[in-house]
Amino acid sequence: MNGKNYSNNKVIGLISGNGTGKTSLAECLLYNSKATDRLGTIETKNTVSDFSPLETRKGFSISSSILNYKWKDFNINMIDCPGYMDFIGQTQAAIKVIDSALLVVDTKSGVQSPTELVIELLAKNPKPMFCILNKLDLENIDYIKVVEDIKSEYKLKLVPITIPLNSGENFSKIVDILQNQAYEYKEKNFTGNKTSVDENIKGQIESHHNELIESIVETDDELLNKYLEGEKIDNKVISEVFKKAVTSGKVIPVFAISSGKNFGIDILMDYINSLLPSALDITPIKTKDLNKDSEVEIKSSPDGPVLAYVFKTMADPYIGKLSIFRIFTGTIKINESYHLSSSGKTYKFTNLFKLQGKSQSDVSEASCGDIVAVSKIMDISNDDTISSQDQPLKIPETEYFSPTLPKAVIPRSKGDEEKISNGLSKLIQEDPTIRQELNLEVHQNILWGMGELHLSMAREKLKEKFDIDIDILTPDVAYKETIRKDARAEYKYKKQSGGRGQYGHVLIEIKPLGSGGGFEFKNSIFGGAIPKGYIPGVEKGIREALQKGVLAEYPVVDVSVNLYDGSYHTVDSSEMAFKIAASMAFKKGMQEAYPVILEPITELEITAPEKYMGDIIGDINAKRGKIISMTQIENKKQLIKATAPQSETFNYAIDLTSLTQGRGRFIQKFSHYEELPPNLAHKIIDERKKQKE
Repeated sequence: MNGKNYSNNKVIGLISGNGTGKTSLAECLLYNSKATDRLGTIETKNTVSDFSPLETRKGFSISSSILNYKWKDFNINMIDCPGYMDFIGQTQAAIKVIDSALLVVDTKSGVQSPTELVIELLAKNPKPMFCILNKLDLENIDYIKVVEDIKSEYKLKLVPITIPLNSGENFSKIVDILQNQAYEYKEKNFTGNKTSVDENIKGQIESHHNELIESIVETDDELLNKYLEGEKIDNKVISEVFKKAVTSGKVIPVFAISSGKNFGIDILMDYINSLLPSALDITPIKTKDLNKDSEVEIKSSPDGPVLAYVFKTMADPYIGKLSIFRIFTGTIKINESYHLSSSGKTYKFTNLFKLQGKSQSDVSEASCGDIVAVSKIMDISNDDTISSQDQPLKIPETEYFSPTLPKAVIPRSKGDEEKISNGLSKLIQEDPTIRQELNLEVHQNILWGMGELHLSMAREKLKEKFDIDIDILTPDVAYKETIRKDARAEYKYKKQSGGRGQYGHVLIEIKPLGSGGGFEFKNSIFGGAIPKGYIPGVEKGIREALQKGVLAEYPVVDVSVNLYDGSYHTVDSSEMAFKIAASMAFKKGMQEAYPVILEPITELEITAPEKYMGDIIGDINAKRGKIISMTQIENKKQLIKATAPQSETFNYAIDLTSLTQGRGRFIQKFSHYEELPPNLAHKIIDERKKQKE
């Protein structure tokens, strides 16, 4: 079996909201297993996990980091995910490739909105899970109440394995309920010393132990019957059934720790080894066989077909592009060629790296449950499947949340546009929840992100990695102009000055078209009032005039123009003269056709807990919006469909977050154009005049 025991390889993700202590926990796991020789802390800015200068400066994780440690014969590959909702794409990518999750909760503040979102993601893509209740060294904590609250609120099948005997600054004693064993911790020593359970709480611990055993045996009918008949059940059998129950998601063990003091983590490490599935225990991977265009399920084995998934890209200005992937089955070796699903071609892998935060070490091969990186392959991207040449496979791609906050990118230095575009496209390779679009209507480069923090970090990354300075501002609104009634106009363009003159004379009627009607040009001249050869000049002149309306120079839409009469001069007429005459006639006619300004309207689909409905509806009304429908959906949530002017929804990502304490989410798309109320139209016309002057 390749000389290595892959049944001892595990892939776990540390996931939850921000501020729960995931990175400190990761540092404890590395330090306790001697993967590092000092305990990194966020305060001293020396963690292995948050290694980019930006993360060190900010004191929180911005992107997921890849770590590994070895504990008593088990190799644990670990992804530490950022907690802020703005970086949720990193967590979505990690959930795709981990085999189990450590859900970290701050016991003091309970489950907050980013952690709630993680629980939702895990419900859609279930993984075996541990719930880690951290920060037991804080005052006024009721551990069992927190467990019960999470259980009832999120319908999670939690069963405590360790419980604290004290909390607050004296937190130092933990009981392992399964083993009926108490441990005492001392400062600067992560190993708990076995100690006896106090007589006065023995009964309480005993009842916790019985509850735990019951929740384990309940998952196995045969065992349950034996248990109910009072048979003694062997500890080994209990352990096996417990592991099965955890792997199948029937129970979620809960652990009491303090990552700040490094207490209770040695017990957690032992249970990660004994209860969480290995890379060979996972259910077969659903994938598509590209040769046969059919679904196949592939069981994990180092000798099986190669199947790996790229879940992270790092664009480094010095080493270039680093593509990080998890191997589900098969063995990948350097200097061999592999198939990439996105390009459909094969590439030679000339290097492989194992990662520990920012440090990389070369390896010659990797297999099931390994997370490794390859560099210098330009055509590899996030969500790519790597497989062997003779059996090309494809794992379905991750569905990321769509970015909801748009900002216009303004270069601080002239001529930086191309540099900015290249820098942004590298950031987008790293982060699928960033989008860039060139809005030709307002001539702005728009950057879409998940929130303010997301975009401000993107701006700082551009500066840090590529030395590019930008400002990010609210985008301009793509207003348009149209007319509301019919009008006729005539214009004679005549110029006589030495030599050949200019002469063009047109009579037009203009009419409004329905919304979305665009522009139509009709020529109803007969009897040769204007020769055929000059008609294209008339149409060109009108099309040019449509680019700047008469109110505030916005593009004109939804009009029909009919050329019905005119005259020409046999010597002085030209296409150019008719183009100028038509353009002037249109401007004159538009003034009299009741011109108005149109604004773009956005369609919103908002999901939020019921208790925030009143605030959301009030806010949409204040934004000149309209509620279209409200529907009750699962988990006491409502789905609201509404429309609102685009000018009011640019910052909706920020507004909704503050209205719902981060629990609301939405998607938006362009809907249609509507007339801008006159008071607002006057304001815009005045502003445009000032800009022009």
